[in-house]
Amino acid sequence: MKFKKYFIAFFLVLTGFIVLSSCSSDQEITEGNADEALVESAKNYLNGDIVLSTKAEMSGVDKTLLATGCPTKFKFQWSGTDKQTFNISLLGFTVGAMGMTINFKCDVKCTELNSWEQKEYSGSGWIKFKGENGSCWGQNEDGSDFDGDGSNGSVVKGSFIQGYYNVNTHQIQFVVSYNMMNVRSNCFLQTIDKNRINNYAAEFKQYEKDLAAYKKEHGIK
Repeated sequence: MKFKKYFIAFFLVLTGFIVLSSCSSDQEITEGNADEALVESAKNYLNGDIVLSTKAEMSGVDKTLLATGCPTKFKFQWSGTDKQTFNISLLGFTVGAMGMTINFKCDVKCTELNSWEQKEYSGSGWIKFKGENGSCWGQNEDGSDFDGDGSNGSVVKGSFIQGYYNVNTHQIQFVVSYNMMNVRSNCFLQTIDKNRINNYAAEFKQYEKDLAAYKKEHGIK
């Protein structure tokens, strides 16, 4: 009986060790650089001003309101010193009932997808990108200015961007967490259309028109 207890305990410890080893190995893969050929392909398309549809959330509440999201202009700029790094910036961002104006910049680094992510983002051509502690500044709902988290200029510790891009299909998905006022932007999975930048002003104007109609219909001020 005592031997059986020892055997069970040993089995549980061994199982835990195997699980931890597997997770650790998977994490190492995640931290590795993305395939250089994929990154080079990404540079040729994922650059400059690109309009994407996003959802703006504050404390988990969708402030964009419309199911189609809000047309949002991002700028993608690749590093001149690190082939695996690029910068994503979002300037003058304010939508719907959010009431804030946000500017945000963050360097992100390309990495491989881990085994779990490879199942979710199946097929070839996917790269992962992530970065943290971006710069954030803008205006609060009351019109007062804010600049970072007050600790180091515009830097906001804990802010991050994490996403995925397919160099073959030009599909993209990422989340921007500003780590301020519980605000985040969700760029849901979609295919990039670089021609949207040419119609950005008209598209945003239509969004505001549709938003006003939605708010009137639902009694939202």
